[in-house]
Amino acid sequence: MGLVSVVMAFHNGAPYLRDAAATVLAQTHRDLEILLCDDASSDDSPAIAAALAAHDDRVRVLRRANRGGPAAARNLGLDAARGAWIAVIDADDLVHPARIAGLLEAAEDLGADIVADDLVRFGAERGTLLGAMDLAGPWHPDAAALLRAEAGRPSVPVGYLKPLIRRAALGDVRYRADMSVGEDFDLLLRLVLSGACMAVLPRPWYLYRRHAGSISHRLATRDIAGMLDAIEGLFTDFPDQSGTIRAELLAWRGRLHRDALFAEFVAHLKGRAFGRAARLLALHPHVAGPLLRSALEHAGRRVPRVRRAGPAEALLLTERPAMAARVFTVPGVGAVWTPALAAALADRTGSGRCVLRAEGRAGLNALGYVPGWQLAELVPPMDGWSDPELRQIAALPWPTRSVSPVAASAAGDVTAGSWTARALPRH
Repeated sequence: MGLVSVVMAFHNGAPYLRDAAATVLAQTHRDLEILLCDDASSDDSPAIAAALAAHDDRVRVLRRANRGGPAAARNLGLDAARGAWIAVIDADDLVHPARIAGLLEAAEDLGADIVADDLVRFGAERGTLLGAMDLAGPWHPDAAALLRAEAGRPSVPVGYLKPLIRRAALGDVRYRADMSVGEDFDLLLRLVLSGACMAVLPRPWYLYRRHAGSISHRLATRDIAGMLDAIEGLFTDFPDQSGTIRAELLAWRGRLHRDALFAEFVAHLKGRAFGRAARLLALHPHVAGPLLRSALEHAGRRVPRVRRAGPAEALLLTERPAMAARVFTVPGVGAVWTPALAAALADRTGSGRCVLRAEGRAGLNALGYVPGWQLAELVPPMDGWSDPELRQIAALPWPTRSVSPVAASAAGDVTAGSWTARALPRH
């Protein structure tokens, strides 16, 4: 299906870059290149990127001398990409080994120029990005549908999707480097407005790391200004758009203007400029509404669960039902993982300190939904691992060891953390 270029931009990404790149290099579709785009980092991430490139000739490192932001760094990668398809993956996220192959197959079957999958959150949040949509099959949004999804209640921020894009459809479209927020959605919208066919799959192949500090992010005045400029650019660049799309864009612009007034109101309050805040409130009484809603939501919101390091936990990943052990039962080989099941496994193992035993091919596939482990013991299938599977195992970013089926069947049961799993030998 051709070369796939994976663009991964980073700035001071040392804590996560190696693992993120490793999950890309472990893809079952091996005809790929990774473009690691360094946005003027000052930590150890340039050295990590260089080591990755030295170890695997599919990795190329590109550098910006001055920090330009995520959009500028990604554009560096888009300009250098050689693939027929281009994917963008964040440098702190993880992907399932079957992701690129699955997206390519779906793009061919559906005739899509852009194909994306669901995002499984791990870290400070759980669930999936598209959970509220309850998709039963591929979704083919046009520009109006994308805008409605962003504005819905609950909102589905489709700009967070990490699509695979056909190079011919991308052309010379690039991220707007003057945007600090929303540049992903702007690019997606421009491509669809240009006639690209998009398909979104209810497949949970992308693991999206949620940091505690990012959950309560509120748009700043500068962020909103960039988004408003982008909307004006859409009106200019696509003057012949339909009345429905034009109405959605006008509604979006109106919401952003209200957001800008609210951001100004909050800035006055934080700066103790109460007179200015009062005058703004008198002119625009609606600006107090979001503040009241925010206070009510905060009062009723559960504190995000941030996992703390604790003792290692044991978990068995198997497609065989177990009588005496509460194991995590996974779908058999070839069966489809639902987003809810993938989210449940990512949530259970999100601490990264689990000790896992993965049985056979179904267990190996399940490891792709685990965002890190202390040790994974792999029980081979009766016919042994194939050469591609051995390459996949060798590329896994965290420690593994092989356990014979005989030794695995001899293990007993043990209580591990908050659930029961089969005992794993400790050495």
